[in-house]
Amino acid sequence: MNLNRYLVATILIFSVFFPIGNRPLIACDETLVMLLTSQNPASEFSKTIRSFTTALSALGTSLKNDQKDNYDAEMAQVMNAWLEFSKRYMTNPPEEARNDRNWAQKTGETARFIGQIRKNVSGNNFKAAHDQVLDLSSRIGAFFEAFGVSDEKQLFIKTSTNLTNLERYLLNNEITAAQTLVAELKINLDEFAPMLPDSYSGNIASTGALLSALETHIAENRSTAETDIVVQDLKAAFEALRSFILMHEWFPALDKTSQEQ
Repeated sequence: MNLNRYLVATILIFSVFFPIGNRPLIACDETLVMLLTSQNPASEFSKTIRSFTTALSALGTSLKNDQKDNYDAEMAQVMNAWLEFSKRYMTNPPEEARNDRNWAQKTGETARFIGQIRKNVSGNNFKAAHDQVLDLSSRIGAFFEAFGVSDEKQLFIKTSTNLTNLERYLLNNEITAAQTLVAELKINLDEFAPMLPDSYSGNIASTGALLSALETHIAENRSTAETDIVVQDLKAAFEALRSFILMHEWFPALDKTSQEQ
């Protein structure tokens, strides 16, 4: 395993075995972006898109959890990171995405989202701004569509997108759309299962139990606060499954150890 993968694997392992309290897992899936850029983490594109997703995540987390009069500082970081990204790649995609015919459309759509977020933050319409941050976060994976992403990582992107959209739908009380995504996440979980040794069947089962619990919460019309707790637990559970899959891919000896135990 090369050094780049080792660094990403170390972060993934740390996130699984040393969770930071009730850390908010909202907005961008920063670990996934790090994974998607792990082949060349020192490239300008990797650094620039990670800077943008980190700033967007900080804004989303602050909008959701902080009670402040304004979020100008967080918004300024997003604007600065996007300015750097657009200056380099708005009409000139990185080498890995040279064949992406939709690149200009994606960057243009992102710019439009950021403009809407900025307008709502400036107008103190923080709920709408947070909703748009989640919506934009769910689209970040589209920048990697032409990178030759493996089927495994396509599944990671799809699941992350579904989880982010699920959170957004529930916060907006869009029940039918949320129920549809819970069903899709059950399919995603079934796709995760064959990638892991039998020793992780308990983790698969507990993640399935969270999906069932969320279905019950939605059916019983529980409060947004209650359902959001389950959604955050689901995000953590799927992130852990993803980390387990990568650990067994990058450290094959783990499979032998599991069998011996």
